Amino acid sequence: METVTIKGHIWFQTETGLRIGEGRAKLLEQIDLSGSISEAARQLKIPYRRAWGMVREMNNNAKEPLVIKEVGGKDGGRSILTKEGKKIVALFKKVDQCFKNFSKDESYRLSRGQE
Repeated sequence: METVTIKGHIWFQTETGLRIGEGRAKLLEQIDLSGSISEAARQLKIPYRRAWGMVREMNNNAKEPLVIKEVGGKDGGRSILTKEGKKIVALFKKVDQCFKNFSKDESYRLSRGQE
């Protein structure tokens, strides 16, 4: 039998309609690292408008905001990933790792003809 490799993309959706996949999780992580939606967008090579739209949609569909904007100061404002945002990123990483483990295990099993 040929070698079989299971591939796919994973995302989850909450009861409030919040959808998180790899792209959104990476955006949240970059916002946490940079403190800026525009810098996160640059790092991920996506338009700022798209990144801002994703943040707005996630915040609107989450029980609590995932990203908040802090205004002012001598260096200007910044964006902060909230505690809830950090939980969501951690949950996505956990779900994604489970999927990767499943894919690897099932690919091996199917390739060996153990259906």
